[in-house]
Amino acid sequence: MDKRKEKYIQSRYKRELERYLNRVVNFVMNGEFDNEDYVKFIDKVQEKLNSCDKVKLYNDYFEKIEKFIAMTVELKEKNQEIEDLKTKIMHEANLIRKAKRKKSYTRKRYKNIENEEI
Repeated sequence: MDKRKEKYIQSRYKRELERYLNRVVNFVMNGEFDNEDYVKFIDKVQEKLNSCDKVKLYNDYFEKIEKFIAMTVELKEKNQEIEDLKTKIMHEANLIRKAKRKKSYTRKRYKNIENEEI
């Protein structure tokens, strides 16, 4: 396979993973819903995710998103209370977003200074 095509497929899959995360979080935050609405929404979003080719990503952030996707599908099948559903989804999404922010650029020099002060 052409290297550019592989890169394109990989970046498309990464974008779709992040869109899945954002769509689910927005759905949970923005309104009142019941289990049927949640199941329909997850099926719809899952269909969009399945439209692109799955690629193995060796990145902690994207692996966490894939685990989040598996968790949302599992929650769809359990029929839990809405508040429990919201708290689990938001908790996991916040951990994922925190992990992404944590990996932001910091120079090694500053990391060493912070560790010495502690």
